[in-house]
Amino acid sequence: MISKPWRERLTYAAMSVFLAWHTLALVVAPAPDGSAMAQSFRRLLHPYLTLFKLDNKWDFYAPEVDKGRQFHYDIEDASANRHSFVPTDELSWFHPGYWWFRAWYDAVMDYPETYADQFAALLCRKYATLQPVSITLLTLQVGDFSPEDHLNGKHPLDSELVTVTVLKQVRCPDR
Repeated sequence: MISKPWRERLTYAAMSVFLAWHTLALVVAPAPDGSAMAQSFRRLLHPYLTLFKLDNKWDFYAPEVDKGRQFHYDIEDASANRHSFVPTDELSWFHPGYWWFRAWYDAVMDYPETYADQFAALLCRKYATLQPVSITLLTLQVGDFSPEDHLNGKHPLDSELVTVTVLKQVRCPDR
């Protein structure tokens, strides 16, 4: 039987080895593949990195930030009035469904031929009180927005800085 002081020392040593191993894994995982030393460490750590999904690319720490785009939709009602909506404005960052809905809007923008009809049908039902005739799905792509634009009082979503793309126009079924 191992005495209490030795057991504590072994526990402390094991935790220290694990901490050093895990720290090495976190440093080596996103390192670029350029050096032979990084590749040899990556081969050694590969099972551990894969098991805990720590095998990230180098841009994990500083990804290239997209300029941004925003999903909009317009509803044309029976009186030919247009109602514009920005669905992300209705979301709260603190709501658990925020990322799910954002991913859904991104899917509609990226693959309108696959998702636009279903999304528009949902909107026709959601806004039935407006008596919608058609739904137009749009993407607003933010252009170049410089510090000078900001100092001049412009906003990234001003009409001169944005490119509007019609993804699809869908007619609502007659009621």
